[in-house]
Amino acid sequence: MKEIRLRTPRLLLREYRWEDLAAHNALITDPDVMYYIQDVFSHSFAESLDNLAVAASSKYEDPADREFVFLVIADPETEEYMGGIGYSVLERSPAGKRVEPGYFLGKQYWGKGYATEALAELIRYAFEDDGARRIDGTCVADNKRSARVMEKCGLKFEGERRGYEWHVDSVKSRRYYGLTKEEWEKEHGKR
Repeated sequence: MKEIRLRTPRLLLREYRWEDLAAHNALITDPDVMYYIQDVFSHSFAESLDNLAVAASSKYEDPADREFVFLVIADPETEEYMGGIGYSVLERSPAGKRVEPGYFLGKQYWGKGYATEALAELIRYAFEDDGARRIDGTCVADNKRSARVMEKCGLKFEGERRGYEWHVDSVKSRRYYGLTKEEWEKEHGKR
C-alpha cells in the first residue's frame, strides 16, 4: 500500500510508525492534552501501545476500505512527532463517505495555527482523495479552541445538545459542525 504523506507549508502529515510509540505515549497520557479527548486518553503504556497498534495497522488496509485514517502531525524536515490527526468513517453511501475528524497537539504547539493547518489539509485529502462527501465535527461546548479550529477550516455550526454528556467531572453540552464537499469546493474555487 502507498503510504499517506501530506504536506502543508509548515507540517507533514504521515502515517504512524512503531518508532512513534514513546512520543505518542507521552501525549496521550498527558491529562492536559487529552482533557477533551477522553476516549483516546491513555492511563498506561500498555493502553498507548494498543492505541498505536490500531493507528499503525490502518495503513495496511486498502484506502477505499479503511474505517479510519490516523496520521501523525510532524515537523516536515525532522519528522518529529507533534501530535495526531485523523478521521473515522461514520457512513458510506453511493454519494460518498461521511467522516468525523479528531486532532491533538503537544502543549508546546498550541496557539500557533498548527491544528488549523493540519485539519485544512486533512479535509482537502478527505474530499479530493478519499471520497468524502461530508465532514461532521463535534466538541464539548467549552472546548473553544477546537470549535475555532473547525470554524477556521470552514465547518459551519449546526447546533448544540445542552447538558448532553458526562465529561470528566460534570455534565456538559456538545456542539456540532458540518461541511459538505460542495461547500468546500465552492469556497476553494473547485467548481
